[in-house]
Amino acid sequence: MINIENEKNISTIIGISAFHHIYDLEKFLDNCYNSLDKGSLMITLDDIGHSKFDKLLKNIELRFNGKFAPTTFKKIKKFQGIQQFIINDSFTNFEDRTTNTKERENNKLYFILASLYDDLMDENLVSQSVLNEMFLHPEKANPNSFSETVLIDTHLKLLSRVYNKEAYQRVLNNIHQAQIDSLEQLKNDISLERILSITERKGGYSLLMCRHYIEMATNENIDNCWYQLGGMIQMTNDLFDIYKDTMAGIYTFANTQNEFEKIKDQYVSQVHKYNQSIEQLEYDDSKKLKFQIKLSLIPALGYVALENLKQLQGKADNLKPFKNYARKDLIVDMEKIKNIIKLIKFSYQIAKNKTINI
Repeated sequence: MINIENEKNISTIIGISAFHHIYDLEKFLDNCYNSLDKGSLMITLDDIGHSKFDKLLKNIELRFNGKFAPTTFKKIKKFQGIQQFIINDSFTNFEDRTTNTKERENNKLYFILASLYDDLMDENLVSQSVLNEMFLHPEKANPNSFSETVLIDTHLKLLSRVYNKEAYQRVLNNIHQAQIDSLEQLKNDISLERILSITERKGGYSLLMCRHYIEMATNENIDNCWYQLGGMIQMTNDLFDIYKDTMAGIYTFANTQNEFEKIKDQYVSQVHKYNQSIEQLEYDDSKKLKFQIKLSLIPALGYVALENLKQLQGKADNLKPFKNYARKDLIVDMEKIKNIIKLIKFSYQIAKNKTINI
């Protein structure tokens, strides 16, 4: 085993279901970043930071005498670790640090809040007026279930922990409105322009919430970078969820068009806005490059999904209606070696600022 702390000038570090075995993961990741050459790459496909979080979720279940739905439990665990180590720590690295204990706790609370909110919204478990009260006026809400109780308790905790409450409340209002607007995506006459607006706002404001859980100086350019990154993440999710969304009757930018090039152009446009937001940051170029390299995995995932669509269209002028494809055609399985290789290729090209040819 390599003692990464004593290594220098490394070009690539890859961990496939391995990093979660490391005792002090945060220190290890910092050492990795410091050891890599400028413009180099680290990729991990892993479940990280789960054991302690399991205990937190179990304690919440005991405290409120209930159970998270298995799918919700899994979703919360899966995404909080990715957000913490890949996104949050990338932003705090601009200030030459990683996230502190309070910030990491905030991140965990956010994913509990967001997952329960999505469940209540998606499954139509409460009326819109009740959801409005729980999200916009949680101190007045009267919960009627385990999920509602935990959502309100978590929401109130986060409200008490953010340092810029006025700005945070504005973001809350915007994300709540974006979520309400997203119900329009169940209508088959929704315009592409409206879909793109909802998609950007839903993804952008969701991630901008997380910015307020980290104690960084107020800065419009930083906020815009969080927002544009969130928009790109939402579009990446839509590319991976084409089959699920089509079956559920949800209209997204990815499944309402029948030409690969148009879908690609819209995704690339959002990636460009994200890249521009990095360029506008008032930090050293070396820090911005490090940030871009660490997050290269996200747009690379989108390009893997886009390449799958290109292959489906082949030499035809158009894609078939997505409902006519089999599930196996639309699901991009990131556990397959061929897709992992594509992910590494695209991540490397992004890190080296090379043109992505799909």
